[in-house]
Amino acid sequence: MAREAAEKLTLPTGIGLGRAIRTLRQEKDLSLSQLALDATLDKGYLSRVERGLKVPSIAIILRIAAALDVSVAQLFGAAEEHKLVFVTRADAREELTARDDSYHMRLLTQGHGSSGLEVFLMYPPDELREEPDAEHRGEELLFVVSGRVEISFPEENIVLGKGDSVQFPGPLRHQVRRLEENTCVLIAVSGP
Repeated sequence: MAREAAEKLTLPTGIGLGRAIRTLRQEKDLSLSQLALDATLDKGYLSRVERGLKVPSIAIILRIAAALDVSVAQLFGAAEEHKLVFVTRADAREELTARDDSYHMRLLTQGHGSSGLEVFLMYPPDELREEPDAEHRGEELLFVVSGRVEISFPEENIVLGKGDSVQFPGPLRHQVRRLEENTCVLIAVSGP
C-alpha cells in the first residue's frame, strides 16, 4: 500500500511531492532533522512525507515551503514565473495535485508574489488525520464548493455546508474532515 501511495504522488515532472521536498532540502544543505525543526514537524513524519508514504495537509506543506524558503508551487514542481498576472489552465491543474487513499488537494495558483497568496482545492478525508496540527502563517479562508465539512478548532467544531465560508488566523490550530462524499473546499491562505 505504501508503494501505491508513492505512485499516486508522482507528478508529470517525474518528481513526487516528497521527492521534491527532499531534493530542495538537500540543495539547501539541510539535514532532515534541521528541516523538521525549522518546520516544527516530527522528524519521522517528515521522513514519511519525503518517501511518499504520507500526503501532508495544506498547512504542513505551507510550513515546509516556508522553512525551505520556496513557494508551494515549487514543491509541486511548477515552474515559477515572476510576472504580475498568473494564469493556470484547467488542463495543467492535474500537474499540481497530490493525493493518497482518503485525501487529495490541488494547487490552483502558481504565482509567487509579495502577498504570499496560495489557493487550493481540497477534497478532505472523512476522518481527522493523525498528523501534526494544522497551523501556519497568515490568514486562511475556507469556502465549501460542494458537500459538508467539519472544521475542528481547539475550542469549538464548526460544520459548514455548500456556499458557507469561514476565515481565521493561520496560527490557530485546525483540522478539516468531510461529512459527505464528493466534498470540495476552496482554501485561500495569505500573508507573510
